[in-house]
Amino acid sequence: MFISGKFLQSNEWEKFQESLGRKIFWVDGALVIKMPLKFGLSYLYCPKNNISDLEKIKKIAKEERAIFLRVEPHDEPEINFIKTRDIQPKCTQILDLAKSEEKLLAEMHKKTRYNIHLAERKGVRFGLQLTADSLQLFDEFYNLLQETAKKQKIRLHSEEYYRKLSEFNEIFIAYYNNEAIACAMVNFYDGVATYLHGGSTQKYKEMMAPYLLHWEIIKTAKVRGMKFYNWWGVDEKKWPGITRFKKGFGGEELCSPGTFDLPINKFFYQIYKLLRK
Repeated sequence: MFISGKFLQSNEWEKFQESLGRKIFWVDGALVIKMPLKFGLSYLYCPKNNISDLEKIKKIAKEERAIFLRVEPHDEPEINFIKTRDIQPKCTQILDLAKSEEKLLAEMHKKTRYNIHLAERKGVRFGLQLTADSLQLFDEFYNLLQETAKKQKIRLHSEEYYRKLSEFNEIFIAYYNNEAIACAMVNFYDGVATYLHGGSTQKYKEMMAPYLLHWEIIKTAKVRGMKFYNWWGVDEKKWPGITRFKKGFGGEELCSPGTFDLPINKFFYQIYKLLRK
């Protein structure tokens, strides 16, 4: 069974969370992150994994003043868990990289295939290798990310968050006339390349750079021996344009149960829910 988001349970993700100043626990092989709340309270968050030892979780919660456990299990949890707003994407689109490049191209939507070739003909170029300055590379990525977020009204993390995240993942850029016009941050872990964040400029929208960019990343992932390309989030209602773009590359949509809370201090949990509203 393919499990999306396994990198969120890796030692690299542990180090990234620690770089943000967050405390980490391992419970029966599951990574659990202490997430701060106001008034010295907190909650425990286990991304993309199951939690079996709830007694140990309750003990940690008592010591850390955590009022609930938030978890993204592989299977539907028991009745005591409460469905809540999803943190990580519930559904994703997966490409099987065991297929040949010809087969992958053939299974794409014809418009996606056309746009890849259009970007090639217009002179869009791809690569990490076009800049030797990693600081410049990050700045190009972050500027494009900001432009896209503003257009799509997406709330971003802080610049420092993405800067630290880039230390554990890779940035790819598409260029036109030596100008960065599309970007993607990709995680490579345990045979899976996962697209995390990206953006593009409206200035050269007609160049269709994101199509060529992701096709080149997919080919790079194949060369590196990755088994799957994980698009990391599709939702026809929430992100219709982004979802249409991702699904245009073909593949299979896979969904998990989503995000659930287990109240540990029920009184404070109800207050937290009221404040969130």
